[in-house]
Order: sequence, then C-alpha cells, then structure tokens
Amino acid sequence: MTAIQLDLTALERELRQDPEFALQSRYLTATIRVVIGDTQSFQIIIRDGAVAAVDPVVTPFDAYDIQLAGSEEHWTPLLAAIPPAFYQDFYPAMVHHGFRIEGDMEMIMAYYPGIRRLGDIFRSVATSGVSA
Repeated sequence: MTAIQLDLTALERELRQDPEFALQSRYLTATIRVVIGDTQSFQIIIRDGAVAAVDPVVTPFDAYDIQLAGSEEHWTPLLAAIPPAFYQDFYPAMVHHGFRIEGDMEMIMAYYPGIRRLGDIFRSVATSGVSA
C-alpha cells in the first residue's frame, strides 16, 4: 500500500481560500488533530472561524478538541477521487468501517458541516488539486 501524505502547505492554502469551509466553520475555535495511520499526523488550528495554522508537529501530549483518526486502510478510500460506499464522509466511515471521530461531541455535531467539508478538501489535496 502506498503511504498517504497530504501536502500541508497546499492544504492550508485550500482551507484558507475555501468559501464553503469558511461559512460552515464560522465562529469555530478548535484544534483538530488528524491522524493518518503511522504515516502523518498534524493539527489544524482554527480561531473564530479562520484557519490560524496547520501544524505538522503533533505529540501525544498535545490537547485537541476534535480528532479525525484512522489507519492507512481507512484513509486510502476516504481520500480517493471517487470514494467507495460509506467512505464519502467521516461519519459513515466511522459507523461502518471503524474510522474514529473523537473529542468534544457537542462541538463536532454543531460544526459537522465544516468537518465534512474538511474531508472534501483533504480529498482535493490528496488527488493533486482536483476541484473540491
């Protein structure tokens, strides 16, 4: 299996420029930890709805509000240009395949449209700029 590695510079640029993500995450202040198996971990820091930073350095001691985590076997279909059934979104991947959405569940539910949009943007970056 090919190791998945998102280009974090491109990811940050896309997050900052995406009007749908900006709309859906307005007012959100959170640290979102993303764990892609053993390949890559990073944090997306959002303050008052704006992306403050994408931090490529994550330790087990770093606090987070939301965590999106899975093995490479979870992320490979999630990030495919045309994802298979139950991999089009984080929630069905969690319910049907063991992907993990963890943290402040009230915040997750309140801002789920923005979190879902993250998946679209991740997929766009992973597939080399395919429009999200």
